Amino acid sequence: MQLELDRYVPGLLLWLSNKVSSSASLLYNEKFGVGVTEWRVLAYFKIYPWSTASKACELMGLDKGAVSRSIATLVGHGWLDSRPQGLRKIEYHVTSEGNKWHNAIYRYAMAREEALLKGISATERKVLIDLLKRMLSNLDAVQQVGAEK
Repeated sequence: MQLELDRYVPGLLLWLSNKVSSSASLLYNEKFGVGVTEWRVLAYFKIYPWSTASKACELMGLDKGAVSRSIATLVGHGWLDSRPQGLRKIEYHVTSEGNKWHNAIYRYAMAREEALLKGISATERKVLIDLLKRMLSNLDAVQQVGAEK
């Protein structure tokens, strides 16, 4: 038995994700002084203002340490503001300065998405997004494989 790497969906998804993420990090670092993780965190708090780091980790599937470091960077740049909500709960939102930078990075992110989807029709894009969402909904089942005792 041997994997067919050109047909193994988890491998293809990982390959695509790694290539897109690493090139985005290079671009965003060069243009804006932040990496792709900071961009994702900034975009998350733009969509979900006054949310917490733990909710960001949960939704995006990112490591807590990476999110914590990204938040520290974004707060340091003045792009995020925080408010404590109890002993260990801190909520964040994008500042007006952060909004300017978000919008600048957003233009590149959308142009990169368009380049990635070049040659894929609007109908195919809808199907692709639907399939990806279905795969996301299957993650619990994936995590159960091999977990039975």
